[in-house]
Formats: sequence, structure tokens, C-alpha cells
Amino acid sequence: MPRRGRHRTSVPTRLIAAVAALLVTAGVVVAAGSAAADDQDGGLFSALSSEENGSEGSEGSDDGDGRDGQETEEGSRGEESGAGSEDGSENGSEEDGQQDGQDDQDGQDGQEQRRGEEANALVEDEGEVDADREAPEVEAAEAADPFPGRDQAADADEGDFVDIADVDANGGEFGEGGRRLSGGSYTVDCGVSDHNNSDNYMAAPGKRNGAQHVHDYVGNESTDANSDAESLEQAGTSCVNGDQSTFFWPVLRDLNGPSPDENEDGGGLDGNRGAILKPQSAQLSFHGHGDQPVEAMPTHLMMIMGNAKQGAQGGENANAKYTCTGQEDRVTDKYPICGEGSNLVRILDYPSCWDGQNLESENFRDHVAFTDEDGNCGDGFTPIPALRITLTYDQPEGRAFQIDSFPNEQHAPETDHSDFENLASEDANEAGAACINENRTCANLQQ
Repeated sequence: MPRRGRHRTSVPTRLIAAVAALLVTAGVVVAAGSAAADDQDGGLFSALSSEENGSEGSEGSDDGDGRDGQETEEGSRGEESGAGSEDGSENGSEEDGQQDGQDDQDGQDGQEQRRGEEANALVEDEGEVDADREAPEVEAAEAADPFPGRDQAADADEGDFVDIADVDANGGEFGEGGRRLSGGSYTVDCGVSDHNNSDNYMAAPGKRNGAQHVHDYVGNESTDANSDAESLEQAGTSCVNGDQSTFFWPVLRDLNGPSPDENEDGGGLDGNRGAILKPQSAQLSFHGHGDQPVEAMPTHLMMIMGNAKQGAQGGENANAKYTCTGQEDRVTDKYPICGEGSNLVRILDYPSCWDGQNLESENFRDHVAFTDEDGNCGDGFTPIPALRITLTYDQPEGRAFQIDSFPNEQHAPETDHSDFENLASEDANEAGAACINENRTCANLQQ
């Protein structure tokens, strides 16, 4: 059974019982004296610390722990780790008084290793631990500057644009994904823009304006900062076949148009200005690839393609693709200036190789992978339908357009990205895989 990432869960009952038992035992030993302490590696206080602090430290280590991984970007997990270190130092002080001539550094290293091992064993046996705790220091930092980087906001510059005629013909083979598409395909019509907000429930769960740029949504009508599997399953959808999946990406803006959110978070306050452009079309298509048949995409699979923070992260995971209608054989990661009568196109290609186990991962990428140059998946990965989102716009004249971004990314075209959670029914997913493998073209499969 595929595993969901660990998030928004409560401390398991047996884990609490284990910790409580250790607390009682520790109290008895302290009351009785410390005679047995020399014969134990770290003593009962260290064992207790291993249970408590190791459990906290292991939350982000499992492949399924997607949301904790994103909290790392906000800094919360580092603070939790610091809390664990504080507990360890208090316990170590008591043990120092009980032990004579121990090697402190070696003992500490051994204790830290055991903490992780023991906690991992408990978590694997008992389930998930609470991933929503934040240290007071983090809360204070976010209160002081909840939306960092605003002082670095700036528009895209001339070097971010390229005349499409100057882009080498590459047959559309550019960046990750979209390689050796083969077999049939299926599409779903979810409209062009259902609602907007500057949240991201995957990367910044529960945080208002967690994206610091505005997203365009199609599909699930409820997607916001507080979305989770349950809320999404209960919501309506813009998809004509009832598919409740959520698809979202940063909006494109016309810099010569009036800003609807000039003095608002995600808009002007985060350096995003201009009229929000609604796509002429938003095509959501799923394709076969390579030489092997695809398996059905699992319901609740979550993925992110591209990287909204690629500038700050040295270009890692960047996967922006732009072209112009009529010249789709020329694809670039710059903003293309299209010729007269041609429209701007954004291509958002998702990974199409799945590890067969996890529905999400710490960074929403490690549980999936892109194909090789032949469109095939590497060892340990299973082919699934390749999602391609193709957005077409009536392009503003000249260089008067840009996508929304984090303020310090300054609207670099390479920051284009998209998020997706599959909520299509199991029957629809199976039917879609059959369409691909039987070389058929299907649309709006029954849910």
C-alpha cells in the first residue's frame, strides 16, 4: 500500500506510553542512587532522551515526510532539533555527576546515534508523530519578518527575454520531461482559471501567503493554505468530469495593466505587479513514454515540478519551458518575444517515474523522477502517465510581462513551476492508463 507523507498527525499512543514508562523508571533510579550508572552506556536519562529527542529528530528522515521537509525551508525543524539538544545537555549534566572518567564526546556521539535508531524503530512500529510543533524562536522570527526578501524585489531585466527567432530549433526537446512521448493519451478539461491566492499547502502548509506570489488554480475549488486530503475530497471542482485533482502555477502579469492587489500580500507588497493574465487555454494532458507500458497514477500522488527558489538554490530543479505558437520546435527557459500573430506558451512537464511506494516525499520530488533520454524509467522506478500542462496566453507587447515570484527571485523566468495532487478516482486512473497502453486518445474519463 503506498504511504502518505507524515503530517498533521498526533503522537501515537504506544509511543507516549513508552516515554511515560521511561520517565517513571528514571525517577526510581534517581531516588535510589547512581550506583548502576557506570555500567550503562549513557544511563537511563540518556535512554529517556533517546526516546524523546530521537523521535523528534526522525520526523523528517523518512521518505514519506513531505510536509516536515518543507517546514525545513521555514526553519522550524532546525529549532525542534535545537530543543532536543537542550534536553540532551540537561541529561548529560546529571550523568556527568554520576559517571567518572567517561569520554564525553564519544558518549555523546553514541547517544545521538542511538536516539535516531531507537526513535526510528518506534516510529516505524507505531506510526506517525506530531509534525506541527514550532519552537518559540521560530514563531518570534516569523512574527518579526513573516515574509522575508521584500526589500530585494525587482522586475525582470532585459537579459530575461529572448526573441523567439534567436532560439535554436531543438524540436521541443528541452529541459526535463516530455521525452519520447509514446502510445495514447488522456486529457481533462478543468477550465483556465478557477481562483487565485498566494498560498501553497504543500510547501508552506497552514501559512497564509506562504508563496509570496499569486497562484492560478484549476480543478479543486477549495485549494488554499489549509488544504489537506480530507478538505480536497469534500470540495467541488472546475473539471467537467468531476475530477477533484488540484493543479496550480504562478500567474503571468501584464506590467502595463492595473494591479488588482497593489497593496496586498502576494501582490504589490511582495513585488508582484500588473494585471493578472488569464490563459487563453490550459491543456492538462497525460502521456505514455519510452518503451514500457505505464501503470495507473495513484490517487493522492503529490508532485512539484520546477523550482520557485531556483535562484537562491543555484538553479537546482529548474525546469522552465517557454515557446510561441507556430514555433513549438524552439523551446527556451527565457521569456520569448513572439512574432506577430503568435501567442506565448508555457510548458510544465512533470516527472513520470514513481518509486511505487510513497505518495509524497520530503521535497515532493524524491519519490518521483524524470525519464532518461529514451523516455524510460531507471531501476526502482515505475512508469506512470506523464503530466504535461500547456498554458497559452495572448502575449503583451514587448517585454511588458513576467510571472509572479518570491520577491528575491525578481521574476526570473527560470522560476516557473507547478504543483499537482492527483485526486482522480481509482477507476479513472486505471482507465487512463488503459487509454495510453492501448494507444487510444481519451478525454474527461468518468470518475
